[in-house]
Amino acid sequence: MRHRGNFTPKDREIRSQLAKLASTKRLLCGSLVTMARTCGHPRCQCVTKGQKHVSLYLSIRDGPKRRMICIPKKWEPTIMQWVEHYKKANELMAEISAHSLRRFMEDKD
Repeated sequence: MRHRGNFTPKDREIRSQLAKLASTKRLLCGSLVTMARTCGHPRCQCVTKGQKHVSLYLSIRDGPKRRMICIPKKWEPTIMQWVEHYKKANELMAEISAHSLRRFMEDKD
């Protein structure tokens, strides 16, 4: 294992961004899905006029199953940010992995 001083400046920058993101922001692993549904109340316009209720849902893995969690309107911007932070962290980890693989391929011989 190499000392972190042996990482390239680009590697150190990516790792620094990932550490900062993980230590200062909330991350939420999931996908956001917009769904239109009927509520089932016989007098509601979703039943009488066919105007369905549109809601944002968070789709996450819960063990082997997938769960859909309805996000209240006031939480939508916050949850969207948390999911975006997770996506950014994932992108940074993919870059780190690519750099590590390239270094391995160069050094293995």
